[in-house]
Amino acid sequence: MIKLKPLTEQAEWEWVNSRAHPIQCADSQGIVAYDKRGIQAICVADSFTVDACSVHLAIDSPFVIRHGFFHEVARHLFIACGRKRIFGLVPSSNEKALRLDVHLGFEEVARIPDAYAEGIDYVVLRMDKETCRWLKKPEEQRQEAA
Repeated sequence: MIKLKPLTEQAEWEWVNSRAHPIQCADSQGIVAYDKRGIQAICVADSFTVDACSVHLAIDSPFVIRHGFFHEVARHLFIACGRKRIFGLVPSSNEKALRLDVHLGFEEVARIPDAYAEGIDYVVLRMDKETCRWLKKPEEQRQEAA
């Protein structure tokens, strides 16, 4: 069973920093997925603008995705926080992260050559609220309410 909670504990920050290296700043917030073994995934959101924010994902067990983790991330950022877009920045050498992000529904919108290191680009990824499959469609919500 997966338990989801806000990112509040120093140990959670240490866990995500060891994997995704987000910088904790004034507007940082996140969602943590736990199971009986401990932390399995964290999404940190920061750099909030009028319509968007940046996300940093660290997922040890893809099992959490099938059990509501990204549904909650999408609901929180797109609905509760009112963002229209979310962005990620991934080194082009991190093929595993890029495959996962595309599977989640992010699309590549730009590459910044050599931005991570010589020969390693930064890949800019974007997900829009209007096309996010992790949010229920209004007609689905009405059917459930009926």
